[in-house]
Amino acid sequence: TLRWVGEGGEELERLRLDPEAFCAWSVPGNVTGGLVYGHYGRPQDLAQLRARGVSARGHLMLLRLGRGTPAQQVVAAAGAGAVGVLLYPDPRDTAGPGGSPKLGGDTAVTVHVQEGAGDPFSRGFPSFTGHAPPGPPPGVPLI
Repeated sequence: TLRWVGEGGEELERLRLDPEAFCAWSVPGNVTGGLVYGHYGRPQDLAQLRARGVSARGHLMLLRLGRGTPAQQVVAAAGAGAVGVLLYPDPRDTAGPGGSPKLGGDTAVTVHVQEGAGDPFSRGFPSFTGHAPPGPPPGVPLI
């Protein structure tokens, strides 16, 4: 369960999380490391971490969805040395019923972390053979 807590410590919202969820076209595997909060993972966010002497190298980055594509966020985190990324939707960035900043208990968040759209193995044309070329697909982050 993920809880959002307000400035005064009051619980704003509670969401159930699916431990089996993943981002499509992400690299499979398990990683372990400390946790570094990187706001949205934008260049200015990562520069602010560096200026404060915080390194993402060897750590997982916790990033808010938004202010760029999930693919851009994961690529930036990988470039900063992170071994994995946890993306989360902040209710303040998402309008709920009636425009209130809230996700709602049954909101499903689906994202992919590849650059571009479609099947990364067959950009711009259909895949007929059913066989993927060797190597990692283009546009997919390495973490």
